[in-house]
Parts: sequence; structure tokens; C-alpha cells
Amino acid sequence: KIESEIFSMRVKFWGVRGSIPTSPTNEEIRERLVETLLRFGRDGRAVDLRDRDAVERYVAQLPRALNAFAGGSTSCVEVRAGDELLIIDFGSGLRRLGDALMQREFAGGRGRASLLLSHFHYDHLQGWPFFKPAYVAGNAFDLYCRFPDALERLEQHQRAPFFPAAAWGDMVADFEFHPLPATPISVGQNTKIKVSTLKLEHPSGSYAFRLESENAVLVYASDGAYPLPNGAKDDEALRYIDFFRDADLVIFDAQYSLAQSLEKHSWGHSSAIVGVELAARAGAKRLALFHHDPASSDEFLEHHLRVAQEYAANPPAPCAPNAVEVILAREDLEIVL
Repeated sequence: KIESEIFSMRVKFWGVRGSIPTSPTNEEIRERLVETLLRFGRDGRAVDLRDRDAVERYVAQLPRALNAFAGGSTSCVEVRAGDELLIIDFGSGLRRLGDALMQREFAGGRGRASLLLSHFHYDHLQGWPFFKPAYVAGNAFDLYCRFPDALERLEQHQRAPFFPAAAWGDMVADFEFHPLPATPISVGQNTKIKVSTLKLEHPSGSYAFRLESENAVLVYASDGAYPLPNGAKDDEALRYIDFFRDADLVIFDAQYSLAQSLEKHSWGHSSAIVGVELAARAGAKRLALFHHDPASSDEFLEHHLRVAQEYAANPPAPCAPNAVEVILAREDLEIVL
């Protein structure tokens, strides 16, 4: 069987940060170099440092905390379902995704994709003017968004003096805009994907997406604040739980610690603890912590992940222990559902 027949949905993360693109600091890079060299000394392995292949093998077996960063690009997720390509949000990660697509049919103007846009904050639009496939005639894009003036907002984003290098009119690919209704609709040309939306609590508004194929369910719920599931507003939490119901993967805004999310509730972001509880009560299989705070180092993100995993292992009733697997969204991470 060809790959599109074997896998019902494949997800790849191209941007996982929130608010603003974030590079590792010089201090973080130096610390990793020091820790790697110290580890090499302790290992006592006979690695020929003049042999590139030997060095690469050694680096490959290092702990993830030493040989990879979570990533600094803002929100962008690629979804492939059968023959369909869906792109969720246009953060700075969209630039690299566009470069990858230009190695395929999009370079010759034969590409097609469905674009889902959750809202219009800068960290979810920064990659759009740098998306090379949009400047190739013949490529076709179906844009889906709950905001009826989405095209006008995108055009404004590229007007001088804010982005004078390439105006909206320079994007010569074919675009068709589909205002998303409140009820589920099917998207795609061949393999139909049912898309549902849910309004999230976020300044100026944002929407979560639920994508359902024949054999898989993906929920993308970035940029939203939530009531505590067992708190006074439990009835309100139920609408989110229902939206997450039985998902194979929930991509969740876990920008803050639980304390920060309560303190900054009006900022419209959440925490890993709330995500674990909502996902567990919904019967979701896996939760990806997403939209990482630009102030969070990789070391803090690993701590953030461990806390969430410990909570998932020993949650309060009615959640079952280890009901949901918790992972950290990282750039280039691919998940098959």
C-alpha cells in the first residue's frame, strides 16, 4: 500500500513557540557544549574526534536535552491525511515549511493545500509573507477561517510600511476563501476531513480546530484560557471536554505554569495541568504541550513536561491514572495517528 493508504493522519510541528520567535541564548549554547564535553570525558569512549561519522553517532545517542532544542519558531503545524495537505496557522515556522514544499510539486505550480487560521495575532501570521509557494503561479490554496474578513486582514498585514517587500498582489497562487461556519464542514479535494471549530477565551478571539478523518482525530487548541475543570465553572469546562472527546492527539496551549495561567487569565493562555485534566476527562490519548513561552528555556520546558507527566500519572478523580500520554511539542517532531 502507498503511504497515504497506510496512515490516516500525519502531524509535523514546524513552529511551537508563542508570542515571538525565540533563539537559544549564547549562555544556553555554551552550557550545552560544556555538558557535552564533560559527558564525553566521563564516558571514556574511544571516539575518534577526527572521524565525522563517529562523532555524529556519539552526538545522536546523547540525551535530548543536549543534542536538540525545542525550537524557536512560532505556531505552524503540518497535517497530512491521505492525499490532503492541511496547514494550521502561519507563524514563523511557515517559512521553513514553505521551503520544504518548494522541494516538491509546489516548485512547479502543481501544489494544493488547505490553510486553517485560528486568529490574527502576529505570532500566528509572521511566516505568511515568507511562504514561497504562495508566490508561484498554479499553486492552489483553500483558506478556512472563522473570521469573515480574513483576506482583508491578511492583505493589511502586507501593506507598506509594515511589510513593503512583497504585497498581497505579489502572491500569484490561486486562493479561495471559505468562511468557516459554526457547524462542522468537510475540507479537501479527495480525502475528506471534517473540521469543527470552538471559540476560545483569548483577546480579540481565537478558535480551536477539531480534524476528523476516517481513523483519526486531531485537536489543535492554541491560544485559549480555560476554567479549572473541577472548579466552580465545571459546566463551562464541559464544552471543551466534549470538543476534545476521544482525540488521538490534542495540541494544547501550555504557555504558562498553573499559577501563571491563573494570574494572567485575561491574557488568553493556559497551562499543562489544565490540559492534562481536560484531555484525560475527554478520553484523549495524547497531549502535546504547545505555544511555549519565549521566556522558557529548554531546561524549564523539560521541567514543565515532567510536572505534567507526574500529574497525568496521579490525577484527581474522575481522571484515571496514566489515561493520557503527555509529550512536548518540538520543531520537526512527527507523529502518526
